[in-house]
Amino acid sequence: MKTIELHYENKVAIVTGAASGMGLLTSRELAMAGTKVIMCDVNAEALDREATAIAADAASAASGGEAVPCLCDVRNWDDAQKAAALATERFGRLDLLFSFAGGNEARCCNSHVPFHEQPKDVIDWGLDVNLRGPVYMARACLPTMVAQGSGVICLLGSVTGFEGDGNGSMYGTAKSGLFNFTKALAKDGATHGVRAFCVSPGPVLTRPGMAGMKTLIGRAADPSEVVDFALYLASEKGAFIVGTNHVIDGGRLCVSR
Repeated sequence: MKTIELHYENKVAIVTGAASGMGLLTSRELAMAGTKVIMCDVNAEALDREATAIAADAASAASGGEAVPCLCDVRNWDDAQKAAALATERFGRLDLLFSFAGGNEARCCNSHVPFHEQPKDVIDWGLDVNLRGPVYMARACLPTMVAQGSGVICLLGSVTGFEGDGNGSMYGTAKSGLFNFTKALAKDGATHGVRAFCVSPGPVLTRPGMAGMKTLIGRAADPSEVVDFALYLASEKGAFIVGTNHVIDGGRLCVSR
């Protein structure tokens, strides 16, 4: 049986939300495939621990990949610029951005009340992490990609961008905004050799609570299913994928409820 080979050797990538979940798995897969990865996260302790472990595994496997921690709050313009600068200063180029930092504000801020009762700081967090962050990171990375004539930006959406959420209202609002922002990035970057696309998962087993969300196939996704899909689209195999949003949800949006 023929194996699909995705060539990530000698690429340079930035991954946000890299200390946990799908961002962590993406960082590991890239480094083991030979990519130099700038791992961005706000959790300094977890970030250092995971980057050290990935770097050691990549070195042991002689993959040629590296993992470099970068303490970065994607809501902060200067932090986004710092991450992009680290990639170019250390490795001389920037090929890939996986913008995976995010989260439902009701859960992450422990504020499980209807939108009309949500405090301002929770609303701001939901918009800033899930929309402002990806915008800032793309703006920081695009100039280098445009100048070198190549690059790929992968945004992480969600089926909640279609469904909405009465408590984490800004999460769904931000994710639907990313669907449009993907088109804007594609229109800006395509003539310069820069692709942009969005991957929108349904429930993913990055935490136990996801197991209870309904899908047509009766289960949530393993994180590797989403990451493998994103890595395929970001590879040369996905070269014709530009400006589009790709739902990978086990049929959740088809479920009657």
